[in-house]
Amino acid sequence: SLCCSHGAVREGRWRRTSSGGWRRMLRAVLRLALLVLCLVAAAADAAKKGPRQSADRELRTRRNDCERDVCTGLVGETKLICAYKCVSEECYDEVYGKDTLEEGEVDTERGRQFSSCFRRMHKKEQELRMEQQRAEKSARKADAYA
Repeated sequence: SLCCSHGAVREGRWRRTSSGGWRRMLRAVLRLALLVLCLVAAAADAAKKGPRQSADRELRTRRNDCERDVCTGLVGETKLICAYKCVSEECYDEVYGKDTLEEGEVDTERGRQFSSCFRRMHKKEQELRMEQQRAEKSARKADAYA
C-alpha cells in the first residue's frame, strides 16, 4: 500500500510500505477457494457413491449375520447357498433358482447378478421406508392441526 511520510504530500514524495496486507488477503482468498473446492468435490463423491455403497454395506452385513447366526456349521458351497437364501430368497431364486451352485463351482457372473438384484431390492425397501416416513409425518401434522 502507498503511504505518505510527514510532509511528503507537500513535497510530492511517496514511499511504499512493506505491510504485506494484500498478500495476507490473497492467501486467505486462495485458502477459502481451496476449501470450497474440496467441499464440493467431497459432496459430489458422496452423492455418486451413496446409494450403491449403502446397499453393498447392507449386503455384507446381512451375509455376515446369516453366516454367523443361521449357516453355522456349514462349509463350502452349502454355506454360500445358505447365506444367499438367508440374505434374499427372492434374489436367490431369480439368479440361482434354475441352476444351483455345485460344489467347487465359482460363478462370479451370477454373484454379480445376485448383488445387482439385492441392490434393486434394497432400493425398493429404502423407497418404501421413505414413503412410510412421509406418510407418518403427514399424519402427525394432520393430528397436530386437528
